[in-house]
Amino acid sequence: MHHKTVKPTSISFLVGLGLLFGFWHAQASPQASPSVVGEITTVIGQGSVIGSAGPQSAYRGQSIRVGDRIETTVGGHIHIRFLDGGLVSVRPLSRLRVEDYRNADQNGLAAIKFRLEDGVMRSVTGQWGEAHRDRFRLNTPIAAIGVKGTDFIVKAQGEGTFASVNTGAIVMAPLEGTCARTLGPCNGQSAILLSAEMRSTMLEYRPQGENAVPRLVPLVDLLAHSKDAKSQPTAPLTDLTIADDTTGQTRSSDSLVSIKLQDGSVGDVSLPPVSVPADSPSSQPLAWFHNTAGWNVPEHTISERFDQARLAGRSPVIGNFFISLYRDETLQKNYTPQSGNVAFQLTNVSANFNRDKTAGGGVEAVAVNNAKLQVNFDQSTLATSMDLSSPALGQSQLSATAAIDAKGKFTSQSGGQNIAGAFSTDATQAGYMFDKTVKGGSVSGLTLWGR
Repeated sequence: MHHKTVKPTSISFLVGLGLLFGFWHAQASPQASPSVVGEITTVIGQGSVIGSAGPQSAYRGQSIRVGDRIETTVGGHIHIRFLDGGLVSVRPLSRLRVEDYRNADQNGLAAIKFRLEDGVMRSVTGQWGEAHRDRFRLNTPIAAIGVKGTDFIVKAQGEGTFASVNTGAIVMAPLEGTCARTLGPCNGQSAILLSAEMRSTMLEYRPQGENAVPRLVPLVDLLAHSKDAKSQPTAPLTDLTIADDTTGQTRSSDSLVSIKLQDGSVGDVSLPPVSVPADSPSSQPLAWFHNTAGWNVPEHTISERFDQARLAGRSPVIGNFFISLYRDETLQKNYTPQSGNVAFQLTNVSANFNRDKTAGGGVEAVAVNNAKLQVNFDQSTLATSMDLSSPALGQSQLSATAAIDAKGKFTSQSGGQNIAGAFSTDATQAGYMFDKTVKGGSVSGLTLWGR
């Protein structure tokens, strides 16, 4: 009998992944009309998208087009993933317009342009923005912000604009004259640079007087100091962890995390103390990696932070906005299945029980026992099962069968439980994410298997 006591993932993992399975496809970009530039991946509370067809209530999987305005209400959060992998979080009581989003091609230059009319937003630059930093602009009603790199936060409120940088750099200038008609960073004496190296500093612009310019001021948490701060939990969902570039690890911003409950409200839960796995999966054919910003990624999980060096030669095969399974294809590009019937052993797992508010709320570590993965490569099928247990959960079992496609991927949905995963190209390793609805909540997690 194989016995594995697991480490819990945080509850933001359950919520941020939309219970893991609202975005199963393997990193696919929206494929609708050319004007589609992104997709909503998470909605917390209430929000809307106002486009050419009028206002629509925001929902996960909704396409975002150039010209759309995204609005949130009290307690509302909307997360968007763009075609180039760029990420945007629209905070409560905010209005953000997508004015342009295109890559350079034979028809013209690249252009990425947002307008934050009011509220707070956080952005992580995608491939197009990184490649064309001179063509990336975020405007507020009074300020022009040229984006020179990766992760930044902007707040537009009243007569002021405020910005901080987690990684990379931005340039802020008054939105006037030539600067109002261009893209990218503005030039001149009124343009002020802020980089991540300028620690404990942020930019503030309050146009009071003829010669007012942006200035560097002591850093405050713009995400916590929003108009909706009094009604928000102390640790917003999208900001549970912040990437630390010097160590490659993540650090918690608070002992509380925010969760969306079944009744639509947002509440706080406290995470139990756990230890990080000592063994890194990054040297294996398959590994789970999460986004560099740490958005909606649990503090303790078997996934590692996305890193270009460790990801060299790897390709995403299954996943979503926040965490994906990457496959090493440096030695063998195509999936080549084995023959015969093979029993895999569980090598790593993280799981937890997310209790509904009606059941008391909270998150609890889940133990996994009797884990099995039996694969028939001749018939391209598999069967997996595991026993799940915790004091609040009691006893439960995950049990699923699935067909394996020509690329080594598999999915299964039945009886309130779901799995989505893939094999390494040499079929010596497998991994899948799972979610199971149980009495009083749900259990979700990540697995890795070997032969």
